[in-house]
Amino acid sequence: MREVMLILHFIGLTMGLGTSFAHAFLGIIVSKTTHDEAIQFRLHSLILSKMGNIGIVLLVISGLYLITPYWSVLPTLPLLILKLVLIIILVVLIIIINIYSKKAMEGDAEEQLKKMELVGKMTMIIGLAIVILAVMIFH
Repeated sequence: MREVMLILHFIGLTMGLGTSFAHAFLGIIVSKTTHDEAIQFRLHSLILSKMGNIGIVLLVISGLYLITPYWSVLPTLPLLILKLVLIIILVVLIIIINIYSKKAMEGDAEEQLKKMELVGKMTMIIGLAIVILAVMIFH
């Protein structure tokens, strides 16, 4: 069962962090379009966030299973505690992005997309930090 959960965890990681990278690269394309085209393009690319949402759900579910052996020694693993705190922050930021996304689709797209861009950059940095911590902890 552990192997299945580990596979799901890596698939979730790929989907979640891949979404951040995809949005970053799409931002390069958007920078070369007109203002109105950029807004429309970014609105259409919000579908990628669904992939990220599925990825984070896979990560959390599989992660809860995979961390089970470590609960008893958690107080002695400060890097693991930091990783868990960053995961909680990441989930909160993803919820905020989803709220902004919904508002962008309902109207006031430009303002909401700007907010999403800032929070999206934060999620990418936090996601990379989580991966680095995971390697340091579980090597």
